[in-house]
Amino acid sequence: MKRVSRAQLRGRPLDPLCKKAYTTTPEYGPADKRVFCYGLICCENDEPEELCAVCGAYVRNETPLEVYHEPTGQ
Repeated sequence: MKRVSRAQLRGRPLDPLCKKAYTTTPEYGPADKRVFCYGLICCENDEPEELCAVCGAYVRNETPLEVYHEPTGQ
């Protein structure tokens, strides 16, 4: 399975600021090929920047990996 980039999770190309954020992979084991980022923190209030808080590639917005299991035939 090919890696799913942050731009794909975000739904549009990365902003120049996005390229400065640290990335993480895999969140849900070796089958999870998605790449998330830790986002950028606002230095005034230690909260994530607005663009990160709503981004689909931000690690706090990730959802568990849905894995399809074959029926066992019983």
